[in-house]
Amino acid sequence: MKNLQPWTFTCKTCGGHELTVTRIWSILAGADSESWQEWGPLEASHLWHYDFKEKIEKLEEEDEAELGDFSEFAEDDSDSEPEEYETIEAQSDSEGDEFYVNCANCDREIEFGWSKLDQQGLILPVETSDFEPLNSWPDPKYVNFWQQKGWLRAGRFQFEVANPNILP
Repeated sequence: MKNLQPWTFTCKTCGGHELTVTRIWSILAGADSESWQEWGPLEASHLWHYDFKEKIEKLEEEDEAELGDFSEFAEDDSDSEPEEYETIEAQSDSEGDEFYVNCANCDREIEFGWSKLDQQGLILPVETSDFEPLNSWPDPKYVNFWQQKGWLRAGRFQFEVANPNILP
């Protein structure tokens, strides 16, 4: 039988073998914003797909605000549509997306990198058998850890960040 998954993972906490990838992002719509998350398994090819998607509800404490007396303001019940300059379109900034890799069994966070700069390409978890740090770009939240471990080569890292079109 052919091994369909070229890498192995065994959780240090629970012994699980599967990983879940979660992406969290915000959508800005004028003064309002919404946060969403989607998650699914990390596949054999280090790609992922999302099986689930949900809006992240704000905690009640964040929703509670002390309101002033607005009794003197009347509701606008006119039939006019907002002017074009008043229309607010939803915007999403993919640079602000957050990614997490967790053990699918116990939800322990697993450090990971990317095959390309700027959270692009394949997801490469540190605890998989095929992980090679010098062929990976750390997720932004792990840069300091990678530097402490000696996984970042200053010249290589600075050169490739400054010249993203010259990648192997």
